[in-house]
Amino acid sequence: MCQTCGCSGRFRVRGESPPDNSQAGIPRQTPIERFMEPCILLLLSKGPSHGYGLLDDLEKQCGETPDVGNLYRTLRRMEKDGWVSSNWGTGENGPKKRVYELTDDGKEFLHSWAGGLEKNKELIDRFLEGFKKQFGREGDK
Repeated sequence: MCQTCGCSGRFRVRGESPPDNSQAGIPRQTPIERFMEPCILLLLSKGPSHGYGLLDDLEKQCGETPDVGNLYRTLRRMEKDGWVSSNWGTGENGPKKRVYELTDDGKEFLHSWAGGLEKNKELIDRFLEGFKKQFGREGDK
């Protein structure tokens, strides 16, 4: 049992703080675990990019705002998994930058993620429809 709030802690995302009971009733955004990966792959499907370019585009495209270290750890893991490849690009106006691009395996993984998200969207829509019928549009208590 959680010492902070008394919850079981079973449903928290790793690294997430316990729920703040003082904000009860305020909707929270529920993170989708490892959602940054398909977002990166989607961005790279448009063309190669370096890390800081991806960082800027992640917020615009997917609403993700990772810290730089997490982004590069994710890119290294994705490269190890064979979803992206990288090379040092020529630094025209500054230092060389590592440029990442989508591989065929990455494209296949991206399509698989999109299919899974579509299926989950249907389940979520069904849940929200039942929730709204039960509790009203805003989830009134």
